[in-house]
Amino acid sequence: MLWAAWISKRFSTAAAAAPVGDKLAKLKVSELNDIMRRCGIPLGTGKAYKIQSLSAFMQTSQKLAIDRYQAYYKRQPATAAAANSWFVPREIVSIDIGFRNLAFAHISSDGRVLAWKRVELLPEAVFEPWVLATAVEGLVQNTLPVRVASQCTYIIEHQRFRSQGSAAVTNSAMVNNLVEALLYANLRHAGARVEAINPAQVSMHWKFPDTWDPLIEGTSCAAKAASDSSQASNKPDPSKCKHNKKEMLAETIERMDQLLVEQKQTTHTQYMEILNTLKVTGKSKQASRATGARKFADLKQKSVKQLETLRDQRRRLIKKERSISLVQSWMLASLTSTTTRSISALQDPNRHSNEMWPFGDSSMKFTNEMCTTFITEKKKDDLCDCIIQAVAWYRWQLSVVDELNAMTATSHP
Repeated sequence: MLWAAWISKRFSTAAAAAPVGDKLAKLKVSELNDIMRRCGIPLGTGKAYKIQSLSAFMQTSQKLAIDRYQAYYKRQPATAAAANSWFVPREIVSIDIGFRNLAFAHISSDGRVLAWKRVELLPEAVFEPWVLATAVEGLVQNTLPVRVASQCTYIIEHQRFRSQGSAAVTNSAMVNNLVEALLYANLRHAGARVEAINPAQVSMHWKFPDTWDPLIEGTSCAAKAASDSSQASNKPDPSKCKHNKKEMLAETIERMDQLLVEQKQTTHTQYMEILNTLKVTGKSKQASRATGARKFADLKQKSVKQLETLRDQRRRLIKKERSISLVQSWMLASLTSTTTRSISALQDPNRHSNEMWPFGDSSMKFTNEMCTTFITEKKKDDLCDCIIQAVAWYRWQLSVVDELNAMTATSHP
């Protein structure tokens, strides 16, 4: 009884709240932001909010780790570190939502891809609740691998009602939100643990161009405009500001077109290497598609609104190509472990980055059948999105364990 009371007090949420909050309060805002980024937590605004959000998140995370430890060993953990290591689930199922193209990846904590598939949930947008409910229920019962909460976590891409700042809400967006809600209901009813994942956080993790890209945004025209505005002694002329903005947008789009050409060439080279490694015959060779590149002089003739639309289109295209290239680099690394081919030049340089990669020096493990299915798949971006968010999420969980260990060591010397 005394031992049980000591354990309960040691790991109680109330007892842990004060030390965790006190430690976080001593950190700078930039340090809090670093922790939140590493753990995949939205930054929010204000130091008080960050401390409160992080403190609550860490307490909830430690409780989850203890629950998973208890479910496996049928007893309380002896130390906080022993419990913290169980925070990372042994398996995850990552779901990229779409009523036409829904993709999921079932991955283990050591990087093995257990299942990877794209399914057509509905042929078109349907608003009848019984149709949607039947389709999602069939998906959960017949297609998705269902595991208990102590073994597996389901991460679902959080849907938005509006896209690219548009005021309109499209039919497809509403159906996707309904599918998301029904997936939550069905999986939780089956005893699974479900978490939402913010696609913007995933893009930030992999440094995709829709969140941050110094090669695109750091143009000489932008730097010149910033220098001119800092040296100006009077209020700038609105017409000149608009002209400078057009030049900046035009130069940005021109640079994005160059990046898109380079990225397509890389993606195509990886594709051909996968074909050769698998010795796949009779498949049509994927040609490097045209990018619709535009010259700077032609771009300057367009309005600011038209240029902003073109810029957003280029960002989506570059992100799509980078996603495919990233997954193909992991696939090539997996194929290397079973062949003698040297393809190190085609592997992604971030694969062994501790900040991005959760599996240490190990590669992800794809089966040859998965690789063959992927290279013949027309909608590669959906398959890529679900597996990219899974890898990012696993990396965040390891960061959470690191923070839990650091805070537990401070709280319980």
